[in-house]
Amino acid sequence: MNAPLPQNSSKKSYDFFQYLMDGIAEPVIVKDDRSRFVFANSSGCALLGRDCDELLGHTDYDFLPKEEADRIVSLEQVVLSTGEEHHLEELVTTPDGARRTLLTKIRCVRVPPAGGTEEKFLVAIIVDVTELRQAEDTLRSREDHYRSLVDLHPQVPWIADPAGNVLEVGPRWTEFTGLSVEETVGSGWGKAVHPQDAGPLVEHWHHSLSSGDPLDYEYRLLSRTGSYRWFRVRAAAKRSGLGKIVRWYGVLEDVDDRRRAIEALRESEVQFRTIADNAPVMIWMADPSGDTSFFNCLWLETTGQTESEALGFGWVDVIHPEDLEKVQKAFFSAKAGRASVRCEYRLRRADGSWAWVIDVGHPRFSADGTFLGYVGSVLDITERRAAEIAQEESEAFIRSIFDSSADCVRVLDLEGRPLLMNMAGRKIFGLTEEAPLSKTTWDVIGKASDTEKVKTGWDKVRSGETARFEIAIRDADDRERCMDVIAAPVMGREGKPVRMLSIWRDVTEAKRASEEISRAQKRAEAAAQQLSSVLESTMDSVMLLDPEWRIRYLNENAKRLLRIGDESLGKVFWTLFPKERKGTFAKHCQEVMSRRSRSFFEDYLTSLDRWIEASASPTQDGISIFCRDTTERRRAEEDKLLAQKQMAHMAKHDMLTGLANRVFFRESFDRVLNERRANQCVAVLCVDLDGFKAINDTLGHPAGDSLLRQVSARLVQSVRATDIVARLGGDEFAIILPAATDEDGACHLAQRIIELLYEPFTVEGVSATVGASVGIAFAPDDGATANELMKAADIALYSAKSSGRGTYRRFNVAMHAQLQAHQQIKIALRGALERNEFELHYQPLVSLRSRRVTGCEALLRWRSPERGMIAPSEFIPIAEETGLIVPMGEWILAQACRQAAQWPEHVSIAVNLSPVQFKHRNLVKAVAGALSASGLAPARLQVEITESVLLDESEHNLHLLQELRSLGVKIAMDDFGTGYSSLGYLRSFPFDKIKVDQAFVRDLPHGKESLAIVRAVAGLGESLGITTTIEGIETEDQLAIVNAEGFHEVQGYIFSRPLPASEVSKLIDGQL
Repeated sequence: MNAPLPQNSSKKSYDFFQYLMDGIAEPVIVKDDRSRFVFANSSGCALLGRDCDELLGHTDYDFLPKEEADRIVSLEQVVLSTGEEHHLEELVTTPDGARRTLLTKIRCVRVPPAGGTEEKFLVAIIVDVTELRQAEDTLRSREDHYRSLVDLHPQVPWIADPAGNVLEVGPRWTEFTGLSVEETVGSGWGKAVHPQDAGPLVEHWHHSLSSGDPLDYEYRLLSRTGSYRWFRVRAAAKRSGLGKIVRWYGVLEDVDDRRRAIEALRESEVQFRTIADNAPVMIWMADPSGDTSFFNCLWLETTGQTESEALGFGWVDVIHPEDLEKVQKAFFSAKAGRASVRCEYRLRRADGSWAWVIDVGHPRFSADGTFLGYVGSVLDITERRAAEIAQEESEAFIRSIFDSSADCVRVLDLEGRPLLMNMAGRKIFGLTEEAPLSKTTWDVIGKASDTEKVKTGWDKVRSGETARFEIAIRDADDRERCMDVIAAPVMGREGKPVRMLSIWRDVTEAKRASEEISRAQKRAEAAAQQLSSVLESTMDSVMLLDPEWRIRYLNENAKRLLRIGDESLGKVFWTLFPKERKGTFAKHCQEVMSRRSRSFFEDYLTSLDRWIEASASPTQDGISIFCRDTTERRRAEEDKLLAQKQMAHMAKHDMLTGLANRVFFRESFDRVLNERRANQCVAVLCVDLDGFKAINDTLGHPAGDSLLRQVSARLVQSVRATDIVARLGGDEFAIILPAATDEDGACHLAQRIIELLYEPFTVEGVSATVGASVGIAFAPDDGATANELMKAADIALYSAKSSGRGTYRRFNVAMHAQLQAHQQIKIALRGALERNEFELHYQPLVSLRSRRVTGCEALLRWRSPERGMIAPSEFIPIAEETGLIVPMGEWILAQACRQAAQWPEHVSIAVNLSPVQFKHRNLVKAVAGALSASGLAPARLQVEITESVLLDESEHNLHLLQELRSLGVKIAMDDFGTGYSSLGYLRSFPFDKIKVDQAFVRDLPHGKESLAIVRAVAGLGESLGITTTIEGIETEDQLAIVNAEGFHEVQGYIFSRPLPASEVSKLIDGQL
C-alpha cells in the first residue's frame, strides 16, 4: 500500500525527506489526520519492530490491542484539534525484549494549501530517556546520601559566593550557635564570632577572597549556651574553566578540646622545663629508640653544646674517648632490657676540661605499661672522685714507703713501743722479718744525751703535733749511726692520737757529704737557671731527649706546640706520640742520635696536625731539638697556589657549565688553526638552543641554569676527547673538531647533537624539551682565521634557524648573499613607512549564497624604489623580528578602516594582526583610534589572528581579544587547521569566523584527505554557529565542492586577485 503523500509533494522531495529523516538517531513517526502511518524513519521502524512498508496506510488498531489503540488515537485527536504539543512518557518493552523509558513528543503540523485544502499531519519524535531517568534516580539517591552524611558529620559545611557571602550552611551551625540559616547567610555569621577574633578573621577572609588562596584560620564562636568554643575554618575556591572563582566551599571544625589539650600540654611542658632548668643536676630524656629528646640548661651550660648538637646521639661527642665504649654498652644493654642504668664516665666541659660524672637513668612507662623511653640525671662528682683518687694514691704512697723505702719506718704505740717496722728498719737493728719487735726506742739510743730529745719528741706527737729530731743509735753491729727521725701522730675517730708513725733515716754519710753536695747543687742550679733563661727567651720550641728518648726538658713554646706539660718530663717521646715513630721526624732524630751529626728537616706531625721546621743536634747525653711551627705559612702558600689555579681556570672556563669560555675557545681555535697540517680539515660548529627562552621565562632562571648544565653534559658526551666544547654565552655553544676526517663526519655530529638535545630534560621536577640549530664551517675552505670561520658558522646557523629551526646547515657563499639581502631589507624597511612606500591591496570575500562581495581582506604591499614590488613573505618576518610590525600594523588599520568607510555598509574589511602586536600595550587603543578616525562601524571591522597568538601568553592575549570584542569588532581565526590545537582554541574563545587555509584546497576535488578536512570544518562551523570562509579557490570544481559542503564565504583568484583600492571599489560597485 502506498502511503498517502501531501498533495504538493513530489517523489523526489519525498525521497530527500526520507533520506534526511533516516539520518536522525531518534525514532520519527508521521501520521495523517486519520491516525494512519504516513512515514517512519529507520529508527522508528526498528522501535516498532516492523518495516516501513508494513506500517504505511495502517493504524494502531492493526498492530495493538483495542484498549491501547483507543488511548493513542484519542490523544492524537486531542493534538489535532487543539494544535498543542503533547508529551507522553511511558515504560515499554521493545521488540528485542528490553524495558525502556520512552518520551514521545507529538505535534500537529499543518501543510499550507497548494491549490487544494490544508492538510494536517501528526509528527511524533520518540526519545529514549532510560539512562537519563536512571541517572536522575542515582543523583537523587546520592544527594540524599550526601545530605545524610552532612547531617551526621561533626563538621559544619558551608558555601559562599565569589564575594564571600554565605549561601548555605550545615544544620550543625544552628545547633551550636542558635542562629538560623536565614540569620547566617550573607555576613550574618559574624554575629557569633568572638569580638577579639572578628577583625583578624575578616582580614584573613578578605585576603583569600582577593587572592584566591585557601582560607585556614582558628577563632572562637559563641554557642547558644553563651560560652565560646574554638573552631577551625577552612575554605577553598572553585574556579570556572577560565579560572574565575564561582564558589567558595568550606567546613567548620570544633577544635576547642584539641586547643585546650595543647594548652594544658604546653603548660605542663613549661612547668617541667622550669623545674628541670633550675635543678642542681643535669637532666636528660630519651625516646624508646634511645635518641635523646631533652637536655636541661645545666647540661648545655656544662658541655657548651647547643640543644640541636646534643639531641639524638650528639651527646656522645662530649664523652671521653676512653669511656665512650663503656657508656654506650651500659646504655644499650639497659635499653634492651628496659632496666635502669648507672654509669660513671668523664664529660668534657665547655672550657675543654674533663669532669667525672655519675649518670643514672630510669625507664618510663605509660599508665597502660607502654615503654616511653628514659629519664635520667647526671651529677658532677669530680671533687669526690679526686678525693678518692688522692686517698688511693696516698694509701699506695704509704704502702710504697713502708714496704720499699730505704729508710726505717716504725709504727709505735703512745708509750714508744714498736708495733710495725719495715724491712729496712729490721735490717738496721738485726731483726729478721718474723722476729718480734722487743726493743723500745730507749733500748737503741746510743747517747744518754739523746734521751731527752726522744722524750720531748714523743710528748709533742702525743699532743697531736709532728716532731723531728736527730739522735745517735747503736745498730746490730754495735756501730753508732746518726738518724734523722720524723714522727707524726696517727689520729683515731675521736680526733686524738692513737699511734705514732716515725721515719728514721740514716744520715751518717749524708752529713759528711752534705756540705759538698750543697755546694755542687748551688753550682748546678745556677747553670740550669742560666740555660733555662736562654731557652725560654727563644721563639723556637726547644726539647731535650736522652738516649732512651725520654723527655728531659721542654720550654714553654714546646709545651704549647706539643700540647703537653711538665707531667710529660721523664716519659718516652714515642709513647706520647706513637704515630710519629715511623715518620720522617723519627728518622732524622735517630740519625742525629746514632751518627752524632746535626740535621735540618721539615715534616708533618700527624698527631698534632701541624707542619714543623726542625734542627736536631747531638748533646752530651742525648739530642736537642729546636723546631718552629710552619703550618700557617704552608697553608697560606697552598691557599695562594690553589687560588691562582682557580683564578686561572675561571678566567678560561664558564662558571655555570665548566665548559671553555669565549676567551679559552678563541685561544684554542687559534692554536688548532696554527697546528693544522696542510691536508688536514678543521671544523667548527655553532650550536644555538631553540625554545630555551620560553623555559627560562616560565620555570625561572635556576631552572634555565640547570638546563644549560645538562645541555653541556650532553654536548661533551657527543664529542671526542680531542674536540673542544665551549659556551659562548646565553644559550650559544661552539665545538671545534681539530681533526675532522671529512665534512660528512661533522654533519653527522651536528645531526646527532640535534637529536640528543631534542630528548626531554628533567628540570625542577618537570619534563622540558628544547631543540637546537647548528651552523658548520670548515677550514681552509670557508676561512683561514678564527674570525672568518666563526663568521661563516654564524651565517650557516642563521640559515638553519631561518629554515624552521631544529636542523643544521653547512656554510656556502649563497648564504652570505642571503644574509646580506636580509640585512639590506631590514635597513630599507626602517624608513619605508615614512617614505610612503607601502600600499594596501584588497582581495574580495564573496558570499556563496548571494554571489555578492560581502567584504575584503587588506593585504600589505611594499613598492621599493630600488627593488620594485617586494613579496610580503620577504619583509613581514623581518618586520616582526625588529618590532616594526607594530607601527606598520597601526598604519594598515588606519588605511583599511578609512577605505572601508567609503564602501557600502554591507561590505566589511578584514585586517590581519601579528602576534607581535599583541605584546604591545596600545593594540586595543590603536584599533579604537582607527575606527574613531574613519567613522567605520566596529561591526564592519574584522581582525584575523593565527593560532600562535593564543599559543603565546594565552591568558594575556585572550584578555586582549575580549577587549577587542567589547569594542564590537569581529574576531576571525585565520589559517585554521594548520596550527597546534585549533579545536581547543575554538572552545576557549568564541570566534565569529574561521578561515580554512588554502593548503586544504589545492588537492580538491581529487584529494580525499583534504575533502574530509574541508567537510569536517564546514560541519563544525555549522554546529557552533560560526561563519566559515575558505581561501584559495581557483577553479569551478573547487567552488562547487565548497558550496555543496555549506561554506558561507570564499576567497580566491576565481573571483579576483588582490586589487588596489580604486579597482576594488569599482568591483564592489559593479558586483559580480
